[in-house]
Amino acid sequence: MKNGLYLLPMKYVIIFLTFLPAFYLGQMTTDRPGEGTASDIVAPKTIQLESGIIYHRSGKGFTSDHLLRLGLTERWEVRLQTNQDLSDSSESTYGFSSKYNFFAGEDFEPSLTLIADSDFHFKNYSFILASDKQLTENFGSSLGTGFVKEDGDDFYFLSFGLDYSLGERWAIFGEYYGYFNSTLSPEHGSDFGITYLASPRLQLDLSFGSTLRNISDQYFLSTGISYQFR
Repeated sequence: MKNGLYLLPMKYVIIFLTFLPAFYLGQMTTDRPGEGTASDIVAPKTIQLESGIIYHRSGKGFTSDHLLRLGLTERWEVRLQTNQDLSDSSESTYGFSSKYNFFAGEDFEPSLTLIADSDFHFKNYSFILASDKQLTENFGSSLGTGFVKEDGDDFYFLSFGLDYSLGERWAIFGEYYGYFNSTLSPEHGSDFGITYLASPRLQLDLSFGSTLRNISDQYFLSTGISYQFR
């Protein structure tokens, strides 16, 4: 497949990878949409692809993000990720990450997972602790906190979200997130959206978000698809 794709322009390769799972036709556990990261780990020997396209009102135009997850054990997964700028490939980023779960959070107990993330140059990286807690059968909460190194600046990251399942296929969520720096003004944002479980291994999502400083110029729209290969 690699030899057949490398001759195509990058934008068409990205679009192909984004919508490929659609041809294969409880809620599926994913790390999208949203700024925070779920504490769940994909099952051992399971590969999960999560892809989306984002429109940025701020002038950046369209980007796409892709996350490939591989479950190694019941508590550990490794991942490859990329964010593609569809108008300027030089702005695209590539990286890898690891996710280790300390507490599964069964029987309405909180979970706890460490996510370590870096680009391939080790210039931008992060360490995030993520926790999820089921409040009722259909209502859940999530919390994320940690350290982010980006473009030479150090940030403290915080996110808090709520989600609600509307039956077996539909779910909605809302989330606050913030980046805090000792010398820069803090950046506060929020996003919310909906997910639809089309099949046990295929989930679609749609979301909207913005920084809270200037919503009319800083909002973004995202749609995505997640597919699990077993």
